[in-house]
Amino acid sequence: MTGAVALGRDKRPPSVIGGVLLMGVRALTGGFAILTVIASWDSFVGTIVLNGEKLAGSDPQTAGAVLGWLLAAYGLYLVLYLSLAASVFTGHNRARVVAMSFASVSILLSFADYALNGAQITLRTSLVSVTIDILILLALSSTQARHYARAARAARAERVSR
Repeated sequence: MTGAVALGRDKRPPSVIGGVLLMGVRALTGGFAILTVIASWDSFVGTIVLNGEKLAGSDPQTAGAVLGWLLAAYGLYLVLYLSLAASVFTGHNRARVVAMSFASVSILLSFADYALNGAQITLRTSLVSVTIDILILLALSSTQARHYARAARAARAERVSR
C-alpha cells in the first residue's frame, strides 16, 4: 500500500494520469478519423470492396450502408474505450490490464501489416497510433500505476467489508 492511500487520500500517480490522457488522445484521434471519413464520404464509399468487387460501381447504396455500419461500430468502440479510460482513472486494475492489452494488440496489428503487407509506418499511416500505444503501455505498466490500482482495489474491498 502506498502512503497516500493509507492516509485516506486518493492521489493518482502521474503515470496513471498520463496514461488516461493518452487514452483520451487515442479516442480523439479515432473521432477525428470518423469525421474525416464523413467529410469525404463519396471518396471513401468508392473504396468499399465486397467479394473482390467494388460496391460503389454496382450498388452505391449498399456501399454507403457498409461504411456507415463500420463507422458506427468504430464509434461504439471509441465510446467503450473512453469508459475504459475512466475505469483506469478510478483505479480499476482489470481496466488497466485490458487497456494495456488493447495497446499491445494495436501495436502487433501494425507490425503484422508492416511485415505481411509491406505497409509503411509513416505519419500518414500508423506512426502516431503506434507511438500513442507504446506510451500508453509504458505509462500503465509502471510500478506506480500497478501499486495505485492494487491499493484502490484494497480500499474498495475495505469499504465493502465495513
